[in-house]
Amino acid sequence: MKNNSILNQLILITAVILTIQSCKKDEPSEQEIAGSNVPEFFLDAANAKPQFVLIANADSRISEPQDLDFNPTRPNELWIINKGTAITGGSTVMLTETGTPNQKFDYRKDGNSWHFMSLPSAIAFGDNGNWATTANVQDANHNGGTFTGPTLWSSDLDIYAKDHGPDANGSHLDMLHTSPFSMGVASQVDNIYWVFDGFNGNIVKYDFAADHGPGQHYHGDGKVHRYAEVKVKREPNVPSHMVLDAAKEWLYIVDGGNKRILRMNIKTGSKSRDLPLVNEELAEYWEMLSVTWEEFIPSSFGLNKPCGIAINDNRLFVSDYETGEVICINIPTKTEMARINTGAKGIMGIALSKDNTIFYANALTNQILKINPTK
Repeated sequence: MKNNSILNQLILITAVILTIQSCKKDEPSEQEIAGSNVPEFFLDAANAKPQFVLIANADSRISEPQDLDFNPTRPNELWIINKGTAITGGSTVMLTETGTPNQKFDYRKDGNSWHFMSLPSAIAFGDNGNWATTANVQDANHNGGTFTGPTLWSSDLDIYAKDHGPDANGSHLDMLHTSPFSMGVASQVDNIYWVFDGFNGNIVKYDFAADHGPGQHYHGDGKVHRYAEVKVKREPNVPSHMVLDAAKEWLYIVDGGNKRILRMNIKTGSKSRDLPLVNEELAEYWEMLSVTWEEFIPSSFGLNKPCGIAINDNRLFVSDYETGEVICINIPTKTEMARINTGAKGIMGIALSKDNTIFYANALTNQILKINPTK
């Protein structure tokens, strides 16, 4: 009886082992799991290298592009921000029917981009069709002060970069001047934007409220809330872009100077005190405290010069200017899912189209490209 019992136990153990081995044969590898979960990179678990398709270059007047974003009110319309110089100002290129044989481009430069678009570092569209840019300069008046910050623009082609008469100062809709060396911008809703303030080293919420109209100058209804607890560091020549998740709850921030990614819950925080006004009258200028924020991806992760950022469901995409890579990060686990090398240093901003195709700007090659997953 004893020998039969031992034999039966051995048979049972062998059956369990064979079952486990059989299941393992049917399970995809870790690499296959990563690939199959990143449809923006791969179409199947084989992880065939995607194609990097050229969309626009210098022939379409692309010149040191810093960032790009799709216009949500006209979804196949991609706007690119060109760097320019501090003195001449930047410019934009608008692509229509983007990535199709019918693609066209529209190059524009505001009449006073010298001030309103001096060394633009980022662009973000709001849901109302307006868009904002940030300026990587200390003083947009170029006389040693600190008079600069985000600018609000219209995507109405009869307004933007058009002449609005002798009393108008360019075509901008609004500008607030409390964030020199601003390196990134993200849209929340209407005319509310979040800005990476490289001069003061923190994150700032800007509510332009009602815009003052093309080329006008009233800023008294503006509301500026400074989140002093969220410390960031500017990388001088590489922007630090930002993006909000779909729930408009978590703001993901490229902290370029510290080689990491932060996130803060924009629904948290409360007024600590009024701050002394700087440069102009505002309806509110507050310091905010008790905000929930964290180091989402630490410097030990190995990012070199992170710059662009985009989000789709539970996947966060970050571009690395130095390595030419786009890295996909699993948001719930804070771990890398996959990365691809575009083969060229110089990636700046990245953006997702309506069909979740990744587009990116390369400032060194003067190109706009898209990532096409291939089988």
